[in-house]
Amino acid sequence: MFVKLALRNVKRQVGNYLVYFITVSLTVAMMFAVNSAIFSPALTDRISGIADLKNALFFLTAFVALIVSAVLGYATSFILRLRKREFGTYLTLGMTRRNVLMLFFAETMFFCVLALGTGLAVGALVYQGLMAVIANLMETAYSFSAYSAKGLILTVCLVAAVFLLSSLASAAYLRKVSVRELLHGDKKVERQVKHPVLWLFVTVVSLAAVVGSCIFFSAEVERSVRGTGSGGNLLLAVVVLAAAVVFFHIGAAKSVVRFLLGCKKLKNRGTNAFALRQLSGRLSANAVLSGALAFLIAFAVIGANVSFVQKISNDAIFAQSYPFDVGGRTEAGEEAPVPFDEAERIIEDYAEIESAVYTAVYTSGERYLHGFTPWSGEEYEGLTDCFLTESDFNALYVPLGYEPLHTDGGFYIYSGSAVISSADFSAAFLELPGGSYFYRGTLSGYPYPQFSCYFCAVVPDEAAEGLEEDTFCAAYTLAEELSGEEARALEDALSYEYTPPSGEEYTYFRCDYDIRELARMAMNANSAEFIVSALYLAVVFVFLAMAILALKTLSEIPEDRRRYGILCRLGVSLREQSRTLFGQIFAFFFLPFALPVCLSIPAGLICRQILRLSDLAVSGVAATTGGIALVLTAVYALYFTAAWLVAKKNIVRE
Repeated sequence: MFVKLALRNVKRQVGNYLVYFITVSLTVAMMFAVNSAIFSPALTDRISGIADLKNALFFLTAFVALIVSAVLGYATSFILRLRKREFGTYLTLGMTRRNVLMLFFAETMFFCVLALGTGLAVGALVYQGLMAVIANLMETAYSFSAYSAKGLILTVCLVAAVFLLSSLASAAYLRKVSVRELLHGDKKVERQVKHPVLWLFVTVVSLAAVVGSCIFFSAEVERSVRGTGSGGNLLLAVVVLAAAVVFFHIGAAKSVVRFLLGCKKLKNRGTNAFALRQLSGRLSANAVLSGALAFLIAFAVIGANVSFVQKISNDAIFAQSYPFDVGGRTEAGEEAPVPFDEAERIIEDYAEIESAVYTAVYTSGERYLHGFTPWSGEEYEGLTDCFLTESDFNALYVPLGYEPLHTDGGFYIYSGSAVISSADFSAAFLELPGGSYFYRGTLSGYPYPQFSCYFCAVVPDEAAEGLEEDTFCAAYTLAEELSGEEARALEDALSYEYTPPSGEEYTYFRCDYDIRELARMAMNANSAEFIVSALYLAVVFVFLAMAILALKTLSEIPEDRRRYGILCRLGVSLREQSRTLFGQIFAFFFLPFALPVCLSIPAGLICRQILRLSDLAVSGVAATTGGIALVLTAVYALYFTAAWLVAKKNIVRE
């Protein structure tokens, strides 16, 4: 009998379960795609020995499962409250609480199984898209990725656990609630908002704090990149932004509509007074929820923007730090475990060496130039000024297509750090054994390879006479690119057992040569881990935030049905009722969504600023920011449309 009744209720409650079904399906799709990627042989081949992407995704999907179970427990409690009069009737007709719980459990299981099947089907497509994104981030060719039985089993187990945890919330509610509350719990007494002027003041101050924290964060970013800022100030700006976003929405929910009700011209037009009173009570009752959801959406937007900029930054840093296929260095006066001539023979076993450049970095033993930089404090006492000759500099970069550099009796400062731009060398004047030299400028746009110092001074060749040699460097350009497997094998061949001189008794394999292909793979894997994790969390958080808004809207259907019934008896047309309900639901959805999406603009601008200050390319940031905002808007439209259609079907009547 219970199965038959459950099937009948499933058919009757399809509309009410629509948001629940969409949320479970989309969440299952994301979980299945990520779990399949965790056990994908193709992904293992791409990142083996380079990154911890698989472990990060595994812990991330377990964390997401906990969040989803909490939200779905929240969802099932809404559905229970939506149908509490029905369940109260069952109890008065002689059913036990256990019978009612089993009935609800059976209904929910039908929808969960259907959502699981739909989610797995959609997830199969999302998985291929995810692997295409990872292949693009790893700069490898995409090919169809096989599905994993382990990924499927893990997804089913996680969904079962989520379903079990959410069902426990339903059981706890049905065990405690009284029959009277089930039958008469729809009647509500809405509390009036106290001190709306104070809450309006909180709204205005919070909005100013949002703007101010963005400006302060931007200024601190510039100071930090130039070496004069503090990470603590950046954290403070983020904390202020988070608090301001939450309090802005709480204050707006408790004040804005109350002041709109004071505008007689607006209030007296059509059903505006009714819609505003509906909205005022609903927003004030859910003010804290609105602030919490806005916080989730805001940091999902910011995280997604930062993740893509991290990829752009990594690519630029890679191009700057690894201009040669293989680079090595040895300290002067030390016997190299793998000297350059031996390294050349080893490299030739894997690829032909097209050209080799050998340079020397000199030191004066003094810290004169460091006094003009942020690297002059007590913690940098071991650093000394380093020098590169004009001929060595040109030998490195002219073959790469750069114009020859002419020092013309002076010296240039050359660094791979953006901090150098904050240093003022205009008063610097070098007195070296080879002569006296004045400052001619700071070089920008040049790669800064395997040098072990923060910056070098490029000086005429004769200036190095009498200076002590500090480091010898070698740069090799190969006739053909190495594959990932060849690069790993080459690193193994160039490695040796090394015991640190600190006295600690442990030995590990060390390689004194930088291999471009290995660095590329490591950076790409790091970007893939960061971007996929950030997007996964952002998408799931936005899904869940929109689901809570939709379910909160649907939970008010019984009360809305009664109030719109009064409108109907007063002669308000169907069209006017629909318009009023549309505006009410749209405003409820719009409040916690608008500001977080708008925050993508300052997030994109700050990301551009970071790249610009680091002398990195800023192209693509605007497109990324716009794309993220567009995707979030599409998710918003999906959930709003579902909530609007279900509410309209159940509320608007002739």
